[in-house]
Amino acid sequence: MKKYWCILLLIVGFTACKDDFDEWGYVNFYIEPDTTEYYNLNEGTRCWEYFEGGNRGVIIFRNSHYEFMAYERSCVVKNCKGRLEVEEDNNVIIRCQKCGNEWLGFDGSPLSSSSATRMLYSYCAYYDGWRLYVRNCNN
Repeated sequence: MKKYWCILLLIVGFTACKDDFDEWGYVNFYIEPDTTEYYNLNEGTRCWEYFEGGNRGVIIFRNSHYEFMAYERSCVVKNCKGRLEVEEDNNVIIRCQKCGNEWLGFDGSPLSSSSATRMLYSYCAYYDGWRLYVRNCNN
């Protein structure tokens, strides 16, 4: 009986990782968001900005003066391989042009109208009041 449990645990263990997201990249940079260089992120009308890094780039959203979210621009839908873009009409929705799925920029959750089931891959963002540090969360 123990043999069957071990085999079952092995099967579950290997199949549980099938949907792991592996399209992220190494990120480790900082910006000074209150400078004029990042006008759109600071006082502009859109509260987000694209940055280099990761696999297909990084999107940074400013939720409030001290709260930022940073996302990988690779689509998290299995077998999609699309690049995420923020919709310019509303500045809150992140959309994959390839598969059509959409996520909310303030927390990375999929919209109910999308077929996506997982949240966007996020990077750790720490703001000390002067600099915003963006890096991989497991560092």
